[in-house]
Amino acid sequence: MKLSPYIKLNRIEFVVTYHCTGRCIHCSVGDEHSVPEHPHVRIAEAVHAIGRLSEHSPLTSVMTFGGEPLLYPDVVCSIHEAAQALGIATRQLITNGYFSRDEARIADVAKTLKKSGVNNLLLSVDAFHQQTIPLEPVHCFAKCAKEAGIEKLRLSPAWLVNKEHPNMYNKQTAEFLAAFEDLDIPTAHGNDIFMAGNAAKHLAEYYPAPDLDLKACCGSLPYTEPLNHITSLSIVPNGDVKICNFTIGNIYKEDILEIVARYTPYGNEYMQAVLEGGASGLLKIAQKNHLATDVTKCYSVCDLCKQISGQNT
Repeated sequence: MKLSPYIKLNRIEFVVTYHCTGRCIHCSVGDEHSVPEHPHVRIAEAVHAIGRLSEHSPLTSVMTFGGEPLLYPDVVCSIHEAAQALGIATRQLITNGYFSRDEARIADVAKTLKKSGVNNLLLSVDAFHQQTIPLEPVHCFAKCAKEAGIEKLRLSPAWLVNKEHPNMYNKQTAEFLAAFEDLDIPTAHGNDIFMAGNAAKHLAEYYPAPDLDLKACCGSLPYTEPLNHITSLSIVPNGDVKICNFTIGNIYKEDILEIVARYTPYGNEYMQAVLEGGASGLLKIAQKNHLATDVTKCYSVCDLCKQISGQNT
């Protein structure tokens, strides 16, 4: 099967679940994705998707995250077992480490993750997670993950504005990270919080007011890429295949290869508009089609894109 020329896939990301053990005020997802009829990604379809894509694309990375993915460790492990069997080099898990208080259960999950092939684990530890997530079971998980021999185990904090900014949250984050010094686990750079989801509601005072640059183009922000040069896609709990803010198909309804093969951003007027005209072009097509937009709430072209795509799902 000939795949889309606009996709050069090397990475698949699975949002295992939107359920979470934390209620973080910096969460970019926020509360908008609670879908009880789809508590987690279905194992059979997820494993099938990895296998099918690996037949035609040089996959180098599979990631699982959430929500809190370890609420469903069987799903996480099945996905990484499939990736390991196919020789996919990076098998990454992002977790807040809080899914149980039972030390035996925590140790068992850590050992199972190692056995399943997880070789890159980012453990979220910072002032935001620890507002609602107790530190003790997270420390226990970190200890068990290290003892299990999981490679590239790192603490991954979220920084408000940036690591150097002198705010109380960053100070608290440094204190929480210090609580793990006895385990001698490296700390990754982490990530700088951006204004989306809960962060836009609770932390906006630390950032400049929204000021949409109408010249901003698709793929100009960190962690994004142009819609006509896609190297990564996401699969969410209800089976939807997501490229940025757009749903391009559903693995519960059709084969992933069919979804990827037919993908063209120029067959979607909103994708085409943002590719060819940036934020300005996207705003024009939205106005033409009488879609509601509020640029005063947009920090970036991605925010505008999200507003518009949400009305076309």
